[in-house]
Amino acid sequence: MKKDALVTAALAVAVAATTAGGALAFAPKAKTVAFLGAYAGAASVKVTGNVAAISASGAGKGTLVGTSKISGKGVGDTSVQPCATWKGMGAIVGTGGKINLVVSAANACPNEDQSQAAVSGTATVKGGAGKYAKAKGTLKFTGNYNKTKGTFTVKFKGAITL
Repeated sequence: MKKDALVTAALAVAVAATTAGGALAFAPKAKTVAFLGAYAGAASVKVTGNVAAISASGAGKGTLVGTSKISGKGVGDTSVQPCATWKGMGAIVGTGGKINLVVSAANACPNEDQSQAAVSGTATVKGGAGKYAKAKGTLKFTGNYNKTKGTFTVKFKGAITL
């Protein structure tokens, strides 16, 4: 009798786990993956007063997304010296979908003749589309904006949880 009661109880627990709590019992565990990416492309910065309107789009390659495209828009404050501050939103689109990026505080530090600027900051990963719909994480970035040529390069390093 005791053996039958134990088997019945074990079956009851198994049934409960696969029906009422099945989503929790078999949900895939969140996976954190190191992300490295390098991108280059065209960039535009138009300054009116102390406000810089920023837009950029390019292509490159990143972990998870493979060969991919990047784009973004932002706004900067050129009254902050010697390095202007900026923030904005963007996305990386590649294999498997889109990763949304939010930059809340970054810097652009011009060289002596103002023809180029070193850019750096942190981008927060906030969802996206496809297999990145629930993505989250933090990516640090460094790069260069060439005002004369209207080009940029940027490298990302961080982790994304899927």
